[in-house]
Amino acid sequence: MTHRLPILAGTLTLTFALTGCDPAPSPDLVGEAEGGARWISGTVDERFQQIGDQIPGFSAAMWEVAHRYRELHWAIEDENWAYADYQVDKIAGAVERGIIRRPGRAESAREYFLGEPVDRFRAALDAGNPDDILREYDAFTTACNDCHAAEYMWFIPVGPPAARSTVVQPGTELR
Repeated sequence: MTHRLPILAGTLTLTFALTGCDPAPSPDLVGEAEGGARWISGTVDERFQQIGDQIPGFSAAMWEVAHRYRELHWAIEDENWAYADYQVDKIAGAVERGIIRRPGRAESAREYFLGEPVDRFRAALDAGNPDDILREYDAFTTACNDCHAAEYMWFIPVGPPAARSTVVQPGTELR
């Protein structure tokens, strides 16, 4: 239960900050000693804006996509199609959440990345043919780079990772 206390405290802090309620919470409960919600001020709308300003935009979505893209690569190398499918779903979801935060990126994301490239990749994974999956992985990578170019982010090239960082190969003995 104690591991849930920080989450509860953060939720209460956010609720009180947004609603303007000040229940005089304990410093131990909401982190008042570190500032608590006192950095949030103004009307409810202003408070929401201040909190929204703390949420990263599309770059945070791309950080998640980069991690999942690496995992996707190794899932394919290991022929772990279920894990690869999971990563494709998570990648698409991260891009969709990025669009919510930065709608100006929606047109490129939908035109170059979401939709056909994701659907074709999923179909290849469902069929389980390694050659088709590798072809769609390459097409997926191209779609990433095409979207980056369309968004004037050409200087962020996407390609397969050189080294495994988190997922272990099947059959690896864990300590």
